[in-house]
Amino acid sequence: MNSSLLPKSLREKDEHGNYGVWWHENNPGPLKKLPFISQFGSMKFSKVRIDDTMRPHLNDGIEIHYVNSGKYDWVIEGKEIELLPENLSVTAPWHENGSISGIMDIGQINWIIIKPFEFSKNTALELGNWSKLSKNFQQNLGEMIGDSNNAVLEKAKNFKKYFDELRNELAYQEEGFEIKVQNILENFFIDLHRQLSNKIQRNQEGDNFIEKLTQLLQSDLTKKWHIEDLATVFNMGKTKFTYEVKKLTGFPPNSFIISLKLEKAIQLIQNEKNSNMAEIAFICGFSSLQHFTSTFSQRNGISPRKFQIQNQKKGK
Repeated sequence: MNSSLLPKSLREKDEHGNYGVWWHENNPGPLKKLPFISQFGSMKFSKVRIDDTMRPHLNDGIEIHYVNSGKYDWVIEGKEIELLPENLSVTAPWHENGSISGIMDIGQINWIIIKPFEFSKNTALELGNWSKLSKNFQQNLGEMIGDSNNAVLEKAKNFKKYFDELRNELAYQEEGFEIKVQNILENFFIDLHRQLSNKIQRNQEGDNFIEKLTQLLQSDLTKKWHIEDLATVFNMGKTKFTYEVKKLTGFPPNSFIISLKLEKAIQLIQNEKNSNMAEIAFICGFSSLQHFTSTFSQRNGISPRKFQIQNQKKGK
């Protein structure tokens, strides 16, 4: 498209040197005809800037961000995350979210806030009369959005098209643009429902995998477990098994095994009947007392003996 045909707001820099649009309560623009959208923004930042409006906050609607480029240090319900290119974040009205420092890095980010007719911790999602999505569909979608564990979708590049289409419809405001925007948003929510459902299913499968792996390893901590053998048990190759364990636990397989051994050691030490460190080291599968002591100290910042003394003092 010829850049000269684009609306002025999309062609020219603002006073901060940024391109894009931002419609909100004090500058509603086309949103006057779409009262269920309280904000829409699509901005390309050409330099790092402080924006206090992007600090952690609450909104009265479903807040959605999509990152085209750049990296944004974000927080959602106290959990720090990085919003990276092709990441989509979706938060409910009661989820505090925003840039930790208010710093907006060089890059491009899009956002929209949809104000539902009904939606709270105790009230099912009801988008309003503008949407023809079924009641059950909206309720299920609301339940998934309401869980902050589902707040970020990675590699969600298929959502970029929706923000591009919304920006263009809102910028040009051609005949019937209100209907087009409603249709775009309904298709967006259908895709979002599918993506969140798939994410939840993958998480459940991952939880089951780690639970079974944990049970297997705990059945005999003294055994010398080989990664290839464990991978075979779960019908995986060594590379895939290693990737899955690290993704789901934060540890490579061997480190995860050590973590389970140390968890068992702590349980035994906290039981005052167990005072022999060499015996605890053997039960937990460490090759020697020295290996146990050094590993425990490295992971916990204190020797097992000192940990035992502290635990005994607490019990008195």
